[in-house]
Amino acid sequence: MAGWGDDPTLAELRELVYEDGWTPVTITEGVEAVDEVVVEKDGERKTFSSDHIAFHRFVEGVKEDFGL
Repeated sequence: MAGWGDDPTLAELRELVYEDGWTPVTITEGVEAVDEVVVEKDGERKTFSSDHIAFHRFVEGVKEDFGL
């Protein structure tokens, strides 16, 4: 996994989910040390993936918050 610095992918995902109303629909953890989150809003889907440790921690929280 990548280090603790800033992760622009995480920043965008966090904004979509907690500020813009996108809903996580699937999460895949740890595929070759990369986590993946698919979010959806109004029929549109976006996929985010990262090997950053902060992204992984965020994914763990999203799984709990959204029952995934």
